[in-house]
Amino acid sequence: MDFETDPWRVDSPEVNVSETVWQPINNSSNGNMKPFSSSSLQEEANKRLNDDYTGTGLFNNNLNVSNDKPAIGSELYAGDSVWENTGFKAVNQDPDVQGLTHFQATDTPQYAANDEYRSWVESIRKTYSPLSDDIVVVEEIPEREGLVFKHTNYSIKHLIPLPGTDPSEDRTVVRRYSDFDWLQDVLLRKYPFRMIPELPPKKIGSQNADPLFLAKRRKGLSRFINLVMKHPILKKDDLVLTFLTVPTDLSSWRKQAQYDTSEEFMDKRISGYFMKLWRKEFSEQWNKTDEKIDSVLDTWVKVTVLVERYEKRMKQVGHERRLMSNILGKIPEATQILYPQSSDTVLQINEGVELLAGHLNACADVIDQENREVEEGLSVRFKVFIDVIIALKGLFERYKMMAGNNIPQLQRRVEINQEKLTTLEGNPNVKGAEYDRVKQSIARDKRGIIEQMNRSWLIRECILQEFTIFQETQFLITDCLQRWIEINLRHSNQNVDNWEKICQKLSDMPIERR
Repeated sequence: MDFETDPWRVDSPEVNVSETVWQPINNSSNGNMKPFSSSSLQEEANKRLNDDYTGTGLFNNNLNVSNDKPAIGSELYAGDSVWENTGFKAVNQDPDVQGLTHFQATDTPQYAANDEYRSWVESIRKTYSPLSDDIVVVEEIPEREGLVFKHTNYSIKHLIPLPGTDPSEDRTVVRRYSDFDWLQDVLLRKYPFRMIPELPPKKIGSQNADPLFLAKRRKGLSRFINLVMKHPILKKDDLVLTFLTVPTDLSSWRKQAQYDTSEEFMDKRISGYFMKLWRKEFSEQWNKTDEKIDSVLDTWVKVTVLVERYEKRMKQVGHERRLMSNILGKIPEATQILYPQSSDTVLQINEGVELLAGHLNACADVIDQENREVEEGLSVRFKVFIDVIIALKGLFERYKMMAGNNIPQLQRRVEINQEKLTTLEGNPNVKGAEYDRVKQSIARDKRGIIEQMNRSWLIRECILQEFTIFQETQFLITDCLQRWIEINLRHSNQNVDNWEKICQKLSDMPIERR
């Protein structure tokens, strides 16, 4: 977020009030608060995404969502019947390896009973609780390391025992940003079709020493690792556990250790049980979600920006409450000089002024407490939901880039070679070596088709698992809004109570001579 362009920015709690007392909040000609326009909100939402996430290939420069999307429907799995049949039908496709830009809604037989599907979904949902407490604490270590380019180290502490690990007594390790980057990279290699969270950006130069940037990055790293540890599959990964428990320098460990980063589908076969559960409406749901996800992301980022803008304005109000309290504190001295003939009433007025000054400080304390709760708790939860949406968007993007297959081309080649084999069988002059070569080519292509179909089914299963646990994140919306309302209500009530008390106390201030 660009704080420089925010007219409600407060530089720090230690602002010199004597220097800012007569400065307007913005440069509008009449000195009034200028409202934000929808275009400025959109610009800030776009900038928020660009600034807060590494976003490799995930975001356009402008998130103004248009419905004019290119038509990307194609028969991606036209040869799905090969999984159940030994024969192969011709498919008129481009001879290049087929790329994917859409989920295919196939007509796979739907003989799954509703009870079986509900049981499968329930078993997946129970493994994921996005509202559970964070179990990893990320703290910045003040001392920076490095001879020329200084880098920041982070203390990473897990709060609960981790299965199959032997951590240090205090369960704390030291990591730097590059270690988080390595962890995300290996997770993307091993689990390309799962919701891998994005990292906050790494910037060098003067920004790398900016305390605001470093604080924002630390919070982003904390959200990243805690989302990983809430994921039912990622949290069990050996390299994730290594990241959290190996006490040595991780870059040195990586150079010496042998570790596996092969895709999770390696040597895995799809179960017939899942194939029976599959329904074509699953892929239709994914396609609709994929079409809508940019709009949802844009909307929620704007909501988050507006919540934080409101809190910044309240922070400015709190600052001005203290400023007014300090100024009111000078009134008693002046009134004693101005009204030397009315010492009794002036004394009462001065007592009221002092009470009001104390009340304004109390109001500012309430606002400060509200801001702390929003900044340390609520804002993080709004951003976690953004992280989840971005993780799902990244999954869809990787599907389009990585889930392609050349099954139709292999099918066509098998048909051509089968015709050639039939011709060779009827030709007595053909050498046995040529016949065997064609036969081996057919067998090789059939194995390739089966392997690719198996991978396609495994990808389906994986994405359905991810989409199923993603459904649980709907409650993050409830949690964010309820917490926001509760914070506002509680502090509004405190504020009202303070005003009622001061109103009662000042009711006896003299308003005329008696």
